[in-house]
Amino acid sequence: MLAASIAILIAVIAWPQKKTELPQPDKNEILGMLQEQSQIASTEVTIRKMGIYDSETHIATLNPSKWKLGKRLCVIPVDVTIRYGIDLNELKETDLQFISDDTLQIRLPKAKIIDKSFKPATNQDEIVTLSTGLRDKVGETTIQQIKTMAFEDVISQEKELQAQLADELTRNTETVFTSLLNTLGIHPVFTH
Repeated sequence: MLAASIAILIAVIAWPQKKTELPQPDKNEILGMLQEQSQIASTEVTIRKMGIYDSETHIATLNPSKWKLGKRLCVIPVDVTIRYGIDLNELKETDLQFISDDTLQIRLPKAKIIDKSFKPATNQDEIVTLSTGLRDKVGETTIQQIKTMAFEDVISQEKELQAQLADELTRNTETVFTSLLNTLGIHPVFTH
């Protein structure tokens, strides 16, 4: 009985299966599918800035040259997260061109910031006091001021950061597109 079951199983596995092929989507169907995705973030970067609060002068700064030993300072780390990607709504029909039955040439829009943020909640364990003795307590308002300063400082350098990440942004975006289109049996070729 076991031998008969194994023989049937082998016959079912070895029997040639009829391959059903789905019809190839056209450019407009692909464009619609991609635009439904809206925005694709392909690269996420987290930048840590250190904010300093001097409890003597009540001044908050991001500039390390203002740190002086002997002062009553608190160091407040701020993690700014930037997600880069492309807005697929910017794709046009003219950006897609079939160069063979299963190869699609795509001109991708330029990568840009999709989202930028920092955690507003404060983890008191991350705040480091650099002096001993009595000092004014750093209030939540001051901490949020420092976090906002750090966020604005990182965002003000957006163009430089994007230039540094240009190759990685392109490579990651192409990887995301390739995986999306390969599921449809389409091999993308990218132009910029």
